[in-house]
Amino acid sequence: MEIKTATLDEIPQIERLYQELFLEMSILQPKYIRPAKQDANFIRYTIIEDDSDILIATVEKEVVGFLLIKETTTPLYSCLVEHKYGFIVDVIVGKSYKNQGIGSALLEEAKKWAAYRQLDYLELNVLTENKGAKSLYEKHGFKDTNHTMRLEC
Repeated sequence: MEIKTATLDEIPQIERLYQELFLEMSILQPKYIRPAKQDANFIRYTIIEDDSDILIATVEKEVVGFLLIKETTTPLYSCLVEHKYGFIVDVIVGKSYKNQGIGSALLEEAKKWAAYRQLDYLELNVLTENKGAKSLYEKHGFKDTNHTMRLEC
C-alpha cells in the first residue's frame, strides 16, 4: 500500500469511492442522506487548490481509499480564539480493503500534512451511527468536542 497526494488522473477512481461513501452514509441516515455521485469539478478543485488535498491509498495503482483535507480558520466571532486547522471533510476505505490499516495510514498522513502546514489541530465530523469510524478516530486521538442536535418539526 502507498499513501500519496491525488492527481487529476485519479479522479475517476475517487468518484467511484465517493459513490460507495454516499451509499454507506445513506444506509446510516436514510432520512437525511441519499446515494449520489460526487461532482468531478469539486474533486478537481480540491486537488488543484493550495489549501486542500485528497490523500489516496493505492494498492497496485488502484485507489482503495482516500481522505479529503482542507486548511481553514475559525470563524471571525469575537468569543472564539483564532486558529488555523485542518478539516477532514471525507474519509473512505473501499469495502474489500476495510480493517487492513488503510484508514489509520490515511489519518497518519493527514497528521503529517497538518504538521507541515503548522496547523493547530485536525477536526472532522462523523455520523453518530458510524461506530467503526468513531472508534478509528478515537484510536488516533480525536475527542468529542461538541454535538449537533436536531428537532424534527
